Amino acid sequence: MKKLFFALLFLFSLGLNAQKEVVLRINHSLNGIAFNYNQNFDIDGTVSYFTRLQYYLSGIQIHHDGGQITPLSNVYVLASGHIKNYPLGNYSFNQIESISFDVGVDQTANSGNTVNYPSQHPLGPQSPPMDWGWPSGYFFVVSDGYTDSNNDGNPNAPFSLQALGNQMLTSVDPIIVSPVNSNDTIYIDLIANADKFLYGLDLDAVGIDHSSSPNNLAMCNNAINMNVFEAGNLSMSVQDNSNKNVVYVDYTLAFAPTFNYHFNSSSKVTIDIYNIDGKHILQEPNLTHEGSYFPLKEFASGIYIISLNNGKEKITKKFTITQ
Repeated sequence: MKKLFFALLFLFSLGLNAQKEVVLRINHSLNGIAFNYNQNFDIDGTVSYFTRLQYYLSGIQIHHDGGQITPLSNVYVLASGHIKNYPLGNYSFNQIESISFDVGVDQTANSGNTVNYPSQHPLGPQSPPMDWGWPSGYFFVVSDGYTDSNNDGNPNAPFSLQALGNQMLTSVDPIIVSPVNSNDTIYIDLIANADKFLYGLDLDAVGIDHSSSPNNLAMCNNAINMNVFEAGNLSMSVQDNSNKNVVYVDYTLAFAPTFNYHFNSSSKVTIDIYNIDGKHILQEPNLTHEGSYFPLKEFASGIYIISLNNGKEKITKKFTITQ
């Protein structure tokens, strides 16, 4: 009887310490509604829209089980406006209380080289690039889009803010969260108010700014000054768009657009591009089910069609190249 008792006690203790996957779930929003590229939003009374939003998170710490703090060493997140789920690894947490992190990349990693990482690693080579090349470092926050320069309600002037330099690193204080347990996974839900990254900036005057400028520093500091990040889940203020298969075209570079895409299924994606006459131009197989795709091939001016196929579903979209 004693053996049975101790065996059950041992199994119970194993259950308490069993590891679960922890997933950071970031729900991006614009003016309190679900984020979409090319979606008009108001910032300081001016209509603007995003064509690209990406940023790094590092220095992640999980506060759990009555005040314990576990740093997630060598865990980096490359977040994009159209992507929600970011796996952080497997841990033996019973109750997660809060999460803290830095926006940007720590100094040690920022002095490294993308070629030292595999292509699927957040710090590996990205398309479009998230670095200025070694040893200049990574872009901590990238905000590209258009803003209304003539007050007619239609965004017409491009802006591109890409923050570069160790001084851009911004520490976000612990955010108290209400994790969601689902089988062997713990979800930490955050809302990222994307419009607040740009608060106080004259986007019409910004133009193209890929540097350590005051404008880029202000954008990064807005992460804390404007509370870009807050606790939240899908049943609160943000509508969940993650069940839609979508592709958005970022025309910040009219001669070389970027395609931001998402499939609900996790199957690998193949991209094909055709000209308007149906001639096959290129194929890119074995891509992840969501991400950003930047064709390295140079296109002549004209109208093209991009097709994204995961073997079960397909998305097609026309796009234009202007050289």
